[in-house]
Amino acid sequence: MWRSEIERIGLDAGDEGAPYDRKAATYDRLVRSRTYNRVLWGASPADYEAFALRALDAGAGPLLDVAGGSAAATAHLYAHASREVVLVDRSRAMLGRAQARIARACGPLELTPHVRLVQADALRLAWVPHRFETVLCMGLMHIVADPEALLRALCEQAQPTGKVYFTSLVADRGVGAAYLRLLHRAGEVAAPRTSAELSAALGGLELEVRGNMAYGVATNSG
Repeated sequence: MWRSEIERIGLDAGDEGAPYDRKAATYDRLVRSRTYNRVLWGASPADYEAFALRALDAGAGPLLDVAGGSAAATAHLYAHASREVVLVDRSRAMLGRAQARIARACGPLELTPHVRLVQADALRLAWVPHRFETVLCMGLMHIVADPEALLRALCEQAQPTGKVYFTSLVADRGVGAAYLRLLHRAGEVAAPRTSAELSAALGGLELEVRGNMAYGVATNSG
């Protein structure tokens, strides 16, 4: 069964990971729950997997998954992918869950030498710029205060004309908007934005919205 060493780059020696280390099990359960996603966000785990598949099918060169977490929506895709995949997350506990989930998806066949797991800060990646043909970032945009800075950082990892695929929770739907406000007061997410506000912050980038989840694709023009 597949096992990958979890590499560590760009973090201070005393950095233990991330606040999500303590919440990995709860987060993992919620992100995979059809009921939780339908009721709160008007979305579905199947939507997330379909969007990840779009990114995976967008090219044949290296793919970078930033804040890839526990690979809840991507483990099966990555286990059987034909392109190089690098999954990055700040939380070692999340990466451990991704490791186990990809191993289960792989089964008895060791098919995944092309998958690397790396513990690193999404905004301080230590690779030479423009290494990846495709960049995927699901579930981070609504956590950061400056989405434009995050998109720039993601584009720095993409090859010229490479694509950046990202998702973000948005305050377009009442139930989800109210819950986002609660999460913001608890310090879990940035100030909630509507999809129109997020689009404006990203220079008018067109977004596809389902419930409280926005999906965007940007082309690196740098």
